[in-house]
Amino acid sequence: MATNTIVSTLGAGSGIDIKSLAENLVEAEKKPFKERIDARISKTEARISGYAGLKYSVGQLKSAFEKLNDASEFGGLKVSNNQATALNVTAASGAASASHDIAVLQLASGQRSRSQGFVSASASLNTGSPIDLTLTVGGSVHTLAGVTDTPQAVAAAINAYSSSNSLGVTAQLVRRSENGNTVYALEIQGGTGADKGFALSVDPGSLQAGVTAPQLVQTTLEEASDARVRVNGQLHSGTSNTLTGVISGVTLDLVATTTGTARVAISRDTQTTKDNIKALVSAYNDFEEALKILGDSKSDVEGVGGTLAGDRLLRTIRTEIRNLLVENSSTVSGTVKAARDVGLSLDRTGRMVLSETTLDQSLASKYSDVVHMFTAGTSNKSLFSPAAAGLAGDAVVTLDKMLRSTGVIAKQTDSATKDLSKYKDDLKKLEERMSKAFDRYIEQFSVMESMVGSANSLRENMKSSFEGMMAAYTNK
Repeated sequence: MATNTIVSTLGAGSGIDIKSLAENLVEAEKKPFKERIDARISKTEARISGYAGLKYSVGQLKSAFEKLNDASEFGGLKVSNNQATALNVTAASGAASASHDIAVLQLASGQRSRSQGFVSASASLNTGSPIDLTLTVGGSVHTLAGVTDTPQAVAAAINAYSSSNSLGVTAQLVRRSENGNTVYALEIQGGTGADKGFALSVDPGSLQAGVTAPQLVQTTLEEASDARVRVNGQLHSGTSNTLTGVISGVTLDLVATTTGTARVAISRDTQTTKDNIKALVSAYNDFEEALKILGDSKSDVEGVGGTLAGDRLLRTIRTEIRNLLVENSSTVSGTVKAARDVGLSLDRTGRMVLSETTLDQSLASKYSDVVHMFTAGTSNKSLFSPAAAGLAGDAVVTLDKMLRSTGVIAKQTDSATKDLSKYKDDLKKLEERMSKAFDRYIEQFSVMESMVGSANSLRENMKSSFEGMMAAYTNK
C-alpha cells in the first residue's frame, strides 16, 4: 500500500489500480467459499426455527392430553334435589346416574339430660368429700373415682374421662331459673344413635352418712335415636345423620324430616369430557399439519415451511404418537380398550376424526371404563412413575420426555446450534484468510509496481542519453 502510493505520487509505475485489482482477486477467491458457508448458516438457522416450531406443536398436544389424564378432571355428577333444606345429597365419581325417592322419617339424635338444680357451681354435694361416679354408655359401665364433690368439678371430670375414652359424652354447667330462684344444673349430651344412651349416678358407697345422692340425670330433654330414611321404598337406619352406603357412591346428610318424599336425580355431566376430547382432536390435527409444513420442502409457509424436510425426527415423533392412538391403552377397561372405542380414529390423510355418536354412547353406558382407559383411574400421577397411566397419561409422559432438556428435540436443537457456531467460526476464519491474501497481493503488486517504475525510469534515462548523443553528433 505504501509503495503503491509513493509510485503513484511520483507518476511512475504501470498505472494499474493495484488496490482494486487485489480486492477483485480476493473477492473472486472468497465468493464460492462464502456462499457455501452462508448457505449452511441459513439452512441451520432455519432448522433451529423448525425445531422451535416442532416443540411448540408438541407442547400444545401435551396440554390437550393433560386435560384427559386425571380421573378427577372428567365430568362430575350433577344432583338435583327438590327438598334441599331437608337433606344434602353428594355423589362421588363412582355413583350411577339414576333417580331416587327419599323420605327422611327421623333424624339421629343424642340423649340430652339435665340434673337437679344446685345453689351454686361450687356447692358441696358430699360435705366436701370426693365422690365416685358411675357413667353407663350404651351398656358399658365406667367408674370415675375420687371426683371433687361440686357440680363444676363433676362436669369437668365427665368431659375429661369421655374425651380420653372416646365416649362422645359432654357436660356443661348452665344457670337457669327455677321457681324464681337462680340455680345451676348439669346438662349432659350423648352421642347420636339409639345405642349411645347414657345414665349417670353417684355411687352410694362414696357418700358421707346422711347425704342424699344428687340426681345427676333428673330430666331427659331428648331421647337417643337413630336416623331413619326410606329410599325407593326400602327402610334404612343409622346412628349418624350422615348416611353412606344406602345408595352406592352417594352420601346423605340429613338436616330435617322431609315433607312427604324428596325427588333426587343424579346425572353425569359429560360435556366437559366431550369438550376436552374435541380439543384433543383439534390439537392433534394442528400438530399433524405442523409436521407436514415442517417436512415439506415445497412448502411456502414463511419461516418454517420445509425447514425440517428429510429430518427423521419428524417421522419418529409422528410414529410414537400415532401408536398411542391406534394401539390398546395400557389400562384397558371392559370393552373400552383404545381411542377407537370412544369414537377417535385417523383417516387416510392422517387427520384425527371423532364420531360423536360413538362417544356419546360410550359416555352414557361405559363412563367408568372410558375414564379408566384414559387415566388408569388415577389423578395427579407422577410423570416419573413406572406404572401404567392409561392412554392420556402415557401420552403426557411420552410428550414430556420429548420436551425435556434431555429430550430428542432439545438434542437436535443443541446439535444444530453447535453446527451454526462452527459455520460462523468458518466464516470468520475465511474473512481472516482473505484479509491476509489481500495484504499479500498488495505487497506483491507494490513490488511489481516498483520494478515497473524502475524500468520506466531506466528507459527514460536511456532515452535522454541517446537523444543527447544524437544531438551532439548532429550539432542540434
